[in-house]
Amino acid sequence: MKYEECLGFVSEILNVLKSTHQHEKVLHLIVDRIVRMYHCQTCAVVLVDPATEYLNVALGHGISHTFAKAFRRKLATGAIGRLLWTGSPILIRDSTTFPEQAEEVKLEQPFVSAVCVQISANHRSLGYLYVDSLHRDAFTVEDVHILQSFADFAAVALHKAQLFEDNLRLDRIDHETELEKYAPFLERIRSAIDRSNALHESFSLMIFDVDNFKHVTNTYGYDASREMLRQMADLIKGRLRDVDVPGRHGFDEFIVLRSNSELVDGVMFADEVREAISRTSFTDRGILTTVSVGVTVYPQHASDLENLLLSVKEALFDAQRSGRNKVSHLGKVKISSEVKTLHD
Repeated sequence: MKYEECLGFVSEILNVLKSTHQHEKVLHLIVDRIVRMYHCQTCAVVLVDPATEYLNVALGHGISHTFAKAFRRKLATGAIGRLLWTGSPILIRDSTTFPEQAEEVKLEQPFVSAVCVQISANHRSLGYLYVDSLHRDAFTVEDVHILQSFADFAAVALHKAQLFEDNLRLDRIDHETELEKYAPFLERIRSAIDRSNALHESFSLMIFDVDNFKHVTNTYGYDASREMLRQMADLIKGRLRDVDVPGRHGFDEFIVLRSNSELVDGVMFADEVREAISRTSFTDRGILTTVSVGVTVYPQHASDLENLLLSVKEALFDAQRSGRNKVSHLGKVKISSEVKTLHD
């Protein structure tokens, strides 16, 4: 019965999704249909605010307006952090068995079982779908797959709305940093993969994430933090070769494609940039900060675009989890004490 009911709900959502670029209508329908299908205590769409990188409840059932309005959670490096970075779903069958993880995942009300699945589009994490229940073993692995499908519909709705806004501007350049926006940068990676396959050469991909960016913004203000990002982008560009390409990956993240580059070269370059940033005073306020960096290499660590992006995000997540101001990578190479090898 759940299967037939699910197919009916999917058809409803697709019809709405095809007819509007207003994501709110689609999200409301998704939450309503999940609640009807699972009779859950709570269902919520939790999104990353790109301006602050805090998590916010965009829409929820079983959550008070007061809680949703006040909810403002930092991106963590625990289970939620891993979910957002790598897409690893969370399935808690019995909260008494994993009390610490349950406490981290919990929204407003205690629960017995819960599922969290990533909402992502165009290889970027937008947030996650949260569902919980007061019953033990209310969700199975099959339910995780079903809920992931609903989360994917939410992602398409959000991405479609963003594309609509982007089409109003039709600009490849992020003028806050003067770097290429992430969507056109993805085309650069696809072209690099084609070139690599044709010429049998490698390239490295790396993401630089500014450590403690929220603290910088809170301490020095909005304008100073944005000026710091612009200066940091200039620093990165100043160390690139003509064949390398920089882009803006997230609000406080930079992505670099280093052509004709093996793992040792990519890690050495990333570590040189990390070290330069750590020694630089940014803006006239003398802001000091560091970056965490993940490095991966095509085709050594991935055979396609999706897995390449996943591997570099896993490496970055490991660098953040290891104390920040570090370079992490897949493979066996040691460059300095600040470089960490993932999966040694």
